[in-house]
Amino acid sequence: MDRLFPRSAHLWPDRRNGILTADDYFAIQRLINIYFVHVDGADFDAAGSLFDRADMIYTATGRHIHQDGAAVAALMRSFVKLHGPDERPLTRHHSGNLTIEPDGDARASARCSAIIFQAAPGFPLQPIAEASYCDRFAKDGDAWHFTRREMEMTLTGDLSQHLLREA
Repeated sequence: MDRLFPRSAHLWPDRRNGILTADDYFAIQRLINIYFVHVDGADFDAAGSLFDRADMIYTATGRHIHQDGAAVAALMRSFVKLHGPDERPLTRHHSGNLTIEPDGDARASARCSAIIFQAAPGFPLQPIAEASYCDRFAKDGDAWHFTRREMEMTLTGDLSQHLLREA
């Protein structure tokens, strides 16, 4: 493989660095996806609780929240605009390009990107941003949890109906 794809050789996990079972892979994938479900549903407490034992880093602003899910939830409340009687952001995060790799015993790292779509009153359905996520995880017993999330918005469109202010 290295001869045919020398620049992509680093994408293939080094089996000496740990092995992830299918159950491990799907548990980590679920953590990544459930975060998006919570954010789109404006359940910021549930989204924040995923980071009770993790650092959350917003690269655009340099903001770093250290193992404080309540602070993550409060930050989300302070910058995400909610609409209608249900008070929802009216967004959908669609994630892709997910890679999950072992990172030692009971540890893993992942990368993914998400395109965020929004349709608010008087605001037609459109992509409003693309974000990239670099995550680290640890396994305690049978359960995986985040230990770090670094988020970077790399492409943005019209955020006028999504943000109250920058994070």
